[in-house]
Amino acid sequence: MNARFLVGAVARRIRPESPGWPVVLGPELDRGRRTRLRPPRADDATAWSRVVRADREQLEPWWPTSGQAWAERTAEPRWRERAWAARRAARKGYSVPLVIEVDGRFGGEMSLDRLDRTQGTAELGAWIASEFRGTSVAQRSLRMMMRHAFGPLGLRRVVAPVGVGNRAAALVLARNGFRKEGVMRQHMHVGGRLVDHQLWSLLPGDVDWL
Repeated sequence: MNARFLVGAVARRIRPESPGWPVVLGPELDRGRRTRLRPPRADDATAWSRVVRADREQLEPWWPTSGQAWAERTAEPRWRERAWAARRAARKGYSVPLVIEVDGRFGGEMSLDRLDRTQGTAELGAWIASEFRGTSVAQRSLRMMMRHAFGPLGLRRVVAPVGVGNRAAALVLARNGFRKEGVMRQHMHVGGRLVDHQLWSLLPGDVDWL
């Protein structure tokens, strides 16, 4: 192996190209639960596959349409592929992909994608395991991510597209200061159909909890 290539690879692991990555946010303690956000790992595969298969009814309608069967796209090898691609994109500064961990268990995912440092913008995406819906996990995770976005990452605006009809996601955003700007018609193909999406956004001055 070329020595210069090897040194460069090691340097990229020690000093990533992207400020604010890798990062662990939290943990925060609330009502006996410890919630933190951390980078995805290959060994999350079993837990991820188990959770998304159990939550198929809630997740599939809002996930990007795929030609693969649900069992195939949620198999453990798919997670390892996704985790590798996500970490690679994060090192290049394109995204901040994090796993939501609750009391040491896999509780969902949250990411900042389409990260544009020149414009100071990014797009939020997330899903929460059904066993933690109705708890403070979604709010805690969202606020930790936004503090990171407007703090170390230096962003000025975060947007979140939400499929029309996804009331749970819209409610979490509204309760945490996001503002609905409008509706993007036929914005994305999810769950086997083209779906209009609401566009929600957050600016640092919109909330007092940053």
